Amino acid sequence: MLPRDHRAAARAVATLCAVGAGVSIVFAPFQHEQHQAGMSAMLVGGGVVAAVILLAVLARRFQEASVLAWTLSPLLAVAAIAVVDLLTRDATVSAQIFFVFPVLYGAAQLPVVGAIVMTAAAVVGEVVVVVAQLPLDDALVDAGYVTAALVTVTLLLARSSERQARLVARLEQMAAVDPLTGLFTRRVLDEAATSALSGAASHEGTSLMLLDVDKFKTINDEHGHPAGDAILVELAELIMTRTRAVDVVCRLGGDEIAVLLPACPPEVARRRADDLLADVKAHAFSVGEDAPPLRVSISVGLAHAPIDADDLVSLYSAADGALYQAKRAGRGRVAVATEPQQAAAS
Repeated sequence: MLPRDHRAAARAVATLCAVGAGVSIVFAPFQHEQHQAGMSAMLVGGGVVAAVILLAVLARRFQEASVLAWTLSPLLAVAAIAVVDLLTRDATVSAQIFFVFPVLYGAAQLPVVGAIVMTAAAVVGEVVVVVAQLPLDDALVDAGYVTAALVTVTLLLARSSERQARLVARLEQMAAVDPLTGLFTRRVLDEAATSALSGAASHEGTSLMLLDVDKFKTINDEHGHPAGDAILVELAELIMTRTRAVDVVCRLGGDEIAVLLPACPPEVARRRADDLLADVKAHAFSVGEDAPPLRVSISVGLAHAPIDADDLVSLYSAADGALYQAKRAGRGRVAVATEPQQAAAS
């Protein structure tokens, strides 16, 4: 019963409640006298609607209340419609039409199971209203027509919503994963680094490793871009074999790769960088069936927060400055950010 998007669901609840209340108020003077809402109906219906809105607000603001609130709110809305129809002794089309609202919410905002639950609840509410107030034959006819409409709305809208949800998930995956190497993108790195630097990591701090392939442009020029791509793919696989579950490996662009190391003190990060450097030097990169394997090297820049930086921008700047130092010192080595280098990089 949890919506796909809590903010969108909260807006939908507020909109449907506002439309329902507004239509009822505008057309109340034109209703037949026996269907005009009495004080008790107005109090009960208004109280349930207020509870629906309150629960939606709580679910939006407090995560711990979300399961209960988002489960009860739409079901209470169905109950409110049925209670008002019964108290006003109204089983006309103008009363029954409001059962479409919770069905619209369920089909548009909830997963398939939630949409089915909301449709079933609305059908039950519809049957209770018409059976309690109409002759049995008329009640069966009205319930049949309304049920058919509610089920049709659910089928069509839920199918469209599921298709859209799959498309959004696919787009989010494409935005989060580099299609060539399978590594994360910069967006994921930024989110993970922000979380680590905000205090989610341990007292050991967070290290950032920036690396790239030495003379990568020369490799592309001499062996072709497919060879360069093959090296990047194998390099990504090699790096992943030396990472923990909490590490985030990201391709920043070109041949530059970042490895975020939460809860990793600088001496451990340096040791891991040295091990990776040795692994790459010892590895023969396959660049094609008919081409001999290539030996490449990498340069690595390391920075640590809070030693070298206290935010994401300065951490990246410090690691980038260290990478520049490694390349300027002859490539194929690890450089660790120092405070003077950090200041220069900034």
